Amino acid sequence: MNKDFWTAGWTARWFSRGVSLLASPVTAPLNSWRRLPNLAKYTLYTRVSLQAIPVVLLSAYFLGIVANAGTLNPSFVWLLGFSVILLIVTVLVYEYQPSLNSHPRRSVQPFFFTGLVLNVLGVVVSVVLQLPALNSSESTRATALIFTLTCVFLLSIAYIPWMNYRWVWLIAMSAVLWWTSTTTDYLSALWVVIPPLMAGTVRLSVWTVDVMKEVERSRELEASLRVTEERLRFAQELHDTLGQHLAAMSVKSELALALAKRGDDRLENELRELQKLTRTSMSEMRDVVSGYRTVNLATEIEGAKSLLADAHIHLSVIGTTSQVSPAHRELCAWLVREATTNILRHSDATDVTLTLSSTEVRMDNNGVNKDIGRLSGLSALRTRAESAGMTLIVSREDDQFSVRMLINAPANTPADTPAEKEA
Repeated sequence: MNKDFWTAGWTARWFSRGVSLLASPVTAPLNSWRRLPNLAKYTLYTRVSLQAIPVVLLSAYFLGIVANAGTLNPSFVWLLGFSVILLIVTVLVYEYQPSLNSHPRRSVQPFFFTGLVLNVLGVVVSVVLQLPALNSSESTRATALIFTLTCVFLLSIAYIPWMNYRWVWLIAMSAVLWWTSTTTDYLSALWVVIPPLMAGTVRLSVWTVDVMKEVERSRELEASLRVTEERLRFAQELHDTLGQHLAAMSVKSELALALAKRGDDRLENELRELQKLTRTSMSEMRDVVSGYRTVNLATEIEGAKSLLADAHIHLSVIGTTSQVSPAHRELCAWLVREATTNILRHSDATDVTLTLSSTEVRMDNNGVNKDIGRLSGLSALRTRAESAGMTLIVSREDDQFSVRMLINAPANTPADTPAEKEA
C-alpha cells in the first residue's frame, strides 16, 4: 500500500510539472504582466497597439492585392520585400520611442533616422516613377502608387508625429496622395485626410501616456512629501519634547549644585525631581517614536509654573483652560511649552503673565535684554497654527516679549512685527 501511495504521489507531481511546462508560454507572460506597475502596463498596451496598426493594415492591404492580382510581377515582389523592411524599422521606432516607454531604453535615433530616410526616398522615387514624362508601364505605375501609399502611411503614423514642423510634413503628404489619386470624387478627399488622421491618433495616444506619467510622478512626489513631512514632524516633536526638559534639567542641575555647595538639606529632593524629570523625558521620547504623544493645556501650565518657579520666575495666570475651545487646547499647550522653554533659554525674566481666553492665549515676559536670535520652535508652531486656522504673533518692545495665539483669527490680522520676523 505504501508503495502504491508513493507511486501515485510521484506520478501526480511529475504530471503537474509537465502541465506547468506546457502552459508556461501562456502563464509566464501573464505573470509578468501582473507584476508590472500600472504605468508600465499602460505604456506597453499603447505601444503594442500602435505597433499593431501598421502591421495589421498593411498586411491586409497587401494580401488583398495578392488575392486580386493572381500572378505577381517581379517589381511587386521587390516592393513587398522592401515594405517588410520598412515595417520592421517602424516597429522598432515605436518600441524604443521614449514617450511610449515608462523607463529609459536604448536610443531610438538610429532606427528613427534610418526609417525616415528610407520612407522619404521611397516617396520621392515612387512619385518620380509615376510622372507622365517617363512613360512608365502600367504595372510599374501601379506598383509605384502602392509604394507611395505605403511610405506616406508609415511616415504619417510613425515619424511625423515626433518631428518639428509636423503640419508642413502632413500637408506635403496629403498633397502627394492628392496628386497620385486616380479618382476625382470624394474618395480622393478621403485619401487626403489619412495623414493628419494617423498623426493625430498617435499624438493623442502619446498625450494620454504623458498624462499617466504626470499622474505617476505626482503620486511619487506626494509620497516623498509625506515622508518628508513625517520626518519634519518627528524632528519638531523631538525638539519640543526634549527642549523643555533639557532646559529644566539644566536649571535643576544648577540649583542642585548650588545646594550641594551650601550643604542644603533640599539637595536630595532636587535630585529626586531631576531623576523624575529624566524618566519623564525618556518616556515622552518613546511616545514620540511611537507617535502617540499628546499634550494637555492644564498639565503644561502646571509644568510651566514649576519650571519657572525653580528658575525664580513668577508666573501669573489670567483666565482658565475651560475658556479655550477643546479643539484648540493642544496647540495652545504647545505654545505654553515652547514659550516656557524660550524663557528659560533666552531671557532673564522675573515675571511672566499667561492670559487665557476664548479668542487668544498670550504669554508675556519682561526679561528680553539681548538678541534672542531665530526661534525655530515658534516658526514650526506658526506653521501648525496656520494649518489649523489660527495665527501666531510674536512681538517685542524694549525688554517686553510677547507670544500670542489668536484663535479663529481673521486672515488680515497683522503679524509682521520685527520680533516675529526673527522667529
